[in-house]
Amino acid sequence: MAPPTSNKKSLSLLLGVSFLIIATTYLISFLARGYKISFNQGSFVKATGLISATSTPKSASVYINNRLTTATDDTINLPPGNYQIKIIKDGYLPWQKTALIKKEVVFQTDAHLFRTAPDLKPLTLTGTINPVLSPDNSKIVYSVASASASRDNGLYQLDLTNRPLPLNKNLPKQIHPDSPGINWANFNFEFSPDSRSILAVGPNASYLIRLDTSPNSRDLYDITPRLPIIKKEWQQQTSELIKNKIKDLPDQIKEVVSTASAQNVAFSSSDSKILYLAQKDNQLLDQYITPPPAQNNQNQTRQIQADHYYIYDQKDDTNFLVGHQDTVTDPFWLPNSNNIIYIEGNQIKTIEYDTTNNQTVFADNFDKNVVFPWPDGSRIITITSAYPGAQENLYAITIR
Repeated sequence: MAPPTSNKKSLSLLLGVSFLIIATTYLISFLARGYKISFNQGSFVKATGLISATSTPKSASVYINNRLTTATDDTINLPPGNYQIKIIKDGYLPWQKTALIKKEVVFQTDAHLFRTAPDLKPLTLTGTINPVLSPDNSKIVYSVASASASRDNGLYQLDLTNRPLPLNKNLPKQIHPDSPGINWANFNFEFSPDSRSILAVGPNASYLIRLDTSPNSRDLYDITPRLPIIKKEWQQQTSELIKNKIKDLPDQIKEVVSTASAQNVAFSSSDSKILYLAQKDNQLLDQYITPPPAQNNQNQTRQIQADHYYIYDQKDDTNFLVGHQDTVTDPFWLPNSNNIIYIEGNQIKTIEYDTTNNQTVFADNFDKNVVFPWPDGSRIITITSAYPGAQENLYAITIR
């Protein structure tokens, strides 16, 4: 039988270890919530907020109030207040934002940096006519009409993959060659909502072409009499997709978004943010949900004006004005980011959803009607030429 003194020592040791574990757990919990140990002014634990400094690409320098503080990815404790955050990396445009740091709340930078010198690579070599991007951003359909390569003229499909970009990795494939009575350069193309089919509408005939079938089974039948029915069905399918995505929105926001035409409503990759073109004036309520602790503190607007683009964040219940449709042309979400791409004059520009970090990513001779995103958001696609007088082709412009 163990002596009483030994039992007391074991019990004391067990209690001591238990207390240490509990105390350490509480300390870690406090530190994770933004508190830090302080011996100033008689306070042992001081409440702070957190900045989670992340960036794409990584290993960028983080400046807080113009002082180099750390590198991404890192977490920084700061007393509550307003701070100017700047994230810089050689070869990329700087990212900056004013952040309101609150105690026990994490501010996430999630900075997407864009190249100062975009890299251009050709995707086609024989010219491109009437290119159209599929709704899922996975493929482009276009026609070729090159006098120097008449046997190669026809209807083509270019699959967009995340493989390296040399032409032998992303070769266009011919869907149908030109034939007597069919010159594909005279046709306009429209994708189905599921990206599996296209409508080819020409001056004298229209064709519905399945892209997920073998080339040998793609017989052409003139579907001109059914054209209005097919288009109506596709419009209904697109409307249903939008309705399903906005079904959980507040009724007033749902009404504002649903009145916009389908081509003027776009969802971010996470589906949490909605880009829309307002069709009429409206006034949003000041608040639809209880604001989350980490709600974006950038200036928003609840006053809706017709013919202006807005972005509504359904998680934060914030609404940001992007601009008038006359100055913000053909905006779309850059995949895997919180940025949109749009055209302004002769520039391709990007801006964050909260209208910060408005930057030019490309400015040159390009076709303003053809600006598409690459599926992973690392590039944009347009029609341009390598030098004045050269044949215009599809080019991929690496911007991230």
